[in-house]
Amino acid sequence: MRKPLAQLQKLLRLLCHPLMLVVVSLAGILAAGRVEHEWLSVPFSLALVAVVAGILFLATSRLAFSAYLAWMTVGVLTLISAIKFRMKGFSLHFYDTVFVSRDPEVYRFIVGSYLHLILPVVMALALGIAAAILIFRADRKLGWPVSVRAVVLAVLVTLVPLTFPAEASKDRYFYYMQGRHMSAFFVSLMDLRNLVVEPAFEQRLQAVVPQPPFADTVDCGDRATLPDIFFVLSESQSDPANFPQIARGAGFLQRFAPKAGEAHPMQVETFGGGTWITNLSLMTGLSATDFGWRSPYLTITLQDKVAGALPEILARCGYRTAVMTPMDFTFVNEGPFLKSIGFETILDIKDIAAPFYHLRDDFYYHAAEAFIAKHRQEDARPLFLEIETMFPHSPYEGRMEPELKVEGEPFSDDFQAGEYLRRMAIARGDLQAFLERREAEAGKRGAVVLEFGDHQSSATKPLVDAIAGEDALARPDSLAYRTFYTLSTINYPLRHPIPDTAPLDVAFLSASLLDAAGLPISPMMADLVRLRDHCSGRFHGCPDRAAVDAHLRKRLDSGLLNLFPQAAPLHVHAERLQLSKTRTGPQVTGDDPSVATVFSAPSSMSPFSSFSAASRRRRIQSAASGLPLSRSSADSTRSNFDWARACVSL
Repeated sequence: MRKPLAQLQKLLRLLCHPLMLVVVSLAGILAAGRVEHEWLSVPFSLALVAVVAGILFLATSRLAFSAYLAWMTVGVLTLISAIKFRMKGFSLHFYDTVFVSRDPEVYRFIVGSYLHLILPVVMALALGIAAAILIFRADRKLGWPVSVRAVVLAVLVTLVPLTFPAEASKDRYFYYMQGRHMSAFFVSLMDLRNLVVEPAFEQRLQAVVPQPPFADTVDCGDRATLPDIFFVLSESQSDPANFPQIARGAGFLQRFAPKAGEAHPMQVETFGGGTWITNLSLMTGLSATDFGWRSPYLTITLQDKVAGALPEILARCGYRTAVMTPMDFTFVNEGPFLKSIGFETILDIKDIAAPFYHLRDDFYYHAAEAFIAKHRQEDARPLFLEIETMFPHSPYEGRMEPELKVEGEPFSDDFQAGEYLRRMAIARGDLQAFLERREAEAGKRGAVVLEFGDHQSSATKPLVDAIAGEDALARPDSLAYRTFYTLSTINYPLRHPIPDTAPLDVAFLSASLLDAAGLPISPMMADLVRLRDHCSGRFHGCPDRAAVDAHLRKRLDSGLLNLFPQAAPLHVHAERLQLSKTRTGPQVTGDDPSVATVFSAPSSMSPFSSFSAASRRRRIQSAASGLPLSRSSADSTRSNFDWARACVSL
């Protein structure tokens, strides 16, 4: 026992030697160059390490302990930032700590999806804490007085502003998208001023000349001929035809879902994750990028601040509005936000009795069929239903539904890319089956089906980098943000095709659909169509940005958007006010016979059904095991997010 202890003490004395500190610090400097991807920001990163060490040295008077703990602290933050960037294309931000700390559903999602990435971080953190304790005990105090240590810290602190990266001084939003893993979190502390200072975007809109308000009308057309409308959010899907590295990528989308129609290019504003960001832009006609670093948190900060969104317009013309999500109602506050913009019914993971959020898409389509059938039995209104899917979502280290065999696999020599494409092929087969059922059961109304990819997968990043460069994530108009949409109709003619702007920004998609299909449209949505043509399909990056700002100012002056106290009060219609108070309309419940029928019925139309019957039975048995179907109301949930609205001044 004495021998190992003696060896440990010898190792600790070696680690505390000044020469070893120099060697470790040199290694840290080299590592900083790699994790920052740009040497210009390395001096700032090193200054941060020095300041952390200075604070610890002031408190403990132990030089080696202070240096090592500073490197470990910054190192752990760097590792977390690198993992987040790899999966989401956005570095660690201070607001993430606030956002995650109050939302238990985010914890469940992260642990359920990325446990294989979390465990190494936790292990490294545990080892680091143990090593820090041992070094603290072995390191000797220096006899420097407190005044001298304070002066040293003051000198180190002055290095921070002197080395602050110039590229982070203006629009920091794009700094977080450039892979500055070591410095991004600390740079994000500069954004704390936005919690008390009005952001530049809102300041700019306040400076725009006030606009005459939009007329408070909606052109419903002939209500007797309004079709059902189905939106399909195709999770993590983009067009493989964009990547020449993928063999047989051309025509991939149509090959597995021919009834979906031609894929049209669309530009979104998030990469690798952030489904709710795309969905918010789709429903509201707003650009999340306009809000800068706040874009991931808009479902919190824009709750009860947007009127005239797509579901509200359709509801005013008699539609039942509903959305089906594989996540919990409270996840990133998306449920309360969707309620606030006019969705009447929100079906979450509990309502559809899903045993887990990450299932094959036919599970969600069958739950949607149950809801559609029940709606038609009990409600004569036309239906607007959005179905959010999940199967192609990361991670890709393992083979999901391993018994499923897809024609053409493996699609890539890289396992993760191949697994992503395999899941996408399966998901598109499930979409094809859903479209076939919609065609067979269209009814007298007919139907319009809009499918769209919410963002690219993390598996496509190496492909994007090879084509568009490693800085692609910092350019909103790059290939990294290119997905697609498809539009198909059943027993319902389009008035005209959506103009091919190649690509179309997602903020214009809903207005473009209303216009092309002759669906209910408001003056605000009609103005979005005009703006689309004027800006060639680009919203945030419109060459005539003043035209975009004038449109947004007009929405503010019409009570359709509330971003600052001086704006007109939000205009809330009586129908939406009633929806915000209660969840109305028939709900899918566990004892609904139509649900039992759908969950037990074989997916005979799916080309993959013969391989998935056993796995589907396992999911059905899990779903029937007693998952609670009740949920707290939107009002009770809303209080959980008051902290965020108090923090961010809009």
